Amino acid sequence: MRIPKAREISTVLRSGALATAVPLMVKFLPLPRVMSMLQPGSRLRDRCFSANELARIARTAARLGPRFGVGECLVRSLVLYNLLFRSAYEPVLLIGCRLCEGQLDCHCWIEVDGKSLCEFNEPRETFKLLYTTR
Repeated sequence: MRIPKAREISTVLRSGALATAVPLMVKFLPLPRVMSMLQPGSRLRDRCFSANELARIARTAARLGPRFGVGECLVRSLVLYNLLFRSAYEPVLLIGCRLCEGQLDCHCWIEVDGKSLCEFNEPRETFKLLYTTR
């Protein structure tokens, strides 16, 4: 793990705090309420980080933070949603599902300008959409 650069410290601390709080929020509150709580009251006027830099920070925070039984993709997506929204992006949260070997498999991801972040494969090709913030 690399040490964050000075300009990243506040964003890293914010994502770490969110990665700890989000699983508890998801466990006890409906998702639309969690989403409204994650939309910050103030937004930055300019973009200090690229969407991919914020995705890297959110991915690390979600991987290292406690999840309390909540899927990593949901924690990562909700943390990233907050970071992107605060940084003057217009993120879209999507939740999809598929049937895989008789089991229901669900996945959550974030898109900015129609492009998914933190994904190796295009999730829209694999998962049927159940929920979107659009």
